[in-house]
Amino acid sequence: MGYALTVQLPNEETFRNLERTAEALGISLDELAEAGLQIAALSADLEGKLERMSERLEAYDEADLERDIQEFARSEVAYEDPLKTRLVELQDPYGIGALFARPLERG
Repeated sequence: MGYALTVQLPNEETFRNLERTAEALGISLDELAEAGLQIAALSADLEGKLERMSERLEAYDEADLERDIQEFARSEVAYEDPLKTRLVELQDPYGIGALFARPLERG
């Protein structure tokens, strides 16, 4: 079951532009309108969210950075790494692995 929404555009040129856009995208005018409404709804508070994020970043100071570095370093030794790695021998009959292997340059 679909829902209906009637939109009256006061400008015929706007309507024609929407028709051309829908045709260029290969979708119906209804699909274009629905996508536009979804984008508008999702981005309704985008400016507010960006402003709040900017304020949080501006409030982040050197003491916060130092604290976070210390916490990261502490957690690296305090907790066991859940991902264990091990070296395995693997045949590379087509040389694909060799294409990505580069010798380490030390300097």
